[in-house]
Amino acid sequence: MKSKWQDKAIMITNFGFGLMIIPMIIDSFNGQHVNMITSFLTMLGLYFLAFTFWTMKLKLSVVSCIFSGTFWLVLLLSGVM
Repeated sequence: MKSKWQDKAIMITNFGFGLMIIPMIIDSFNGQHVNMITSFLTMLGLYFLAFTFWTMKLKLSVVSCIFSGTFWLVLLLSGVM
């Protein structure tokens, strides 16, 4: 089955969002404040979107949402430590 253009657009956007959070993760390891509620809710929302995209058979979008959600999880965990 040929990949839908929407799947590719969502994937590129999600990977971009995931990469943009890396400086925030680095800052959190350097002692900057992490908003735990925002991190948790964003991570939860991205994993929910991954499940939703999976039901729509948008495989690239699933991978990119899990990628971004995992970075938010790392940010959340860095705030706990």
